[in-house]
Amino acid sequence: MKLGAFQQVSLATSIAIYILIVLGGIVTSTGSQLACPDWPLCNGQVIPAFTPQVVIEYTHRLWTLVVTALVVATAILAWRRYHWSNRITKFATLTLVLLWGQVILGMVTVDSGALPAVVTSHLALATLVFASALMTSVTSMLPVARSA
Repeated sequence: MKLGAFQQVSLATSIAIYILIVLGGIVTSTGSQLACPDWPLCNGQVIPAFTPQVVIEYTHRLWTLVVTALVVATAILAWRRYHWSNRITKFATLTLVLLWGQVILGMVTVDSGALPAVVTSHLALATLVFASALMTSVTSMLPVARSA
């Protein structure tokens, strides 16, 4: 099956979110979650001095920018192509809303000193963001959606 432009962007978004979740797991498993104790800066700097733990945490933060750009692009493309009456647009919009909540929860994670309950909530919401993005991708690949 040949994917159209929207399907390609949507699928890239889903893959990027999955990678972000894996990076978040690496941050937690290596104890790097407080390597950048402030947010949105890292140790008071846009580009911090790099130690192994800062590189791990900072990579997670930078990849979040890639994911954000892809989620926004997916939502804009969905609004333009499918308008508001379509499930694809609803899932793309939900992904965008959930991602903004996730970014805020990421800030809370840092500000709380990475409390276990907050870290767990951050992972749970990340899973919802991924599920919503995946639903956007899968729904856009259904035969009915592709002919729209």
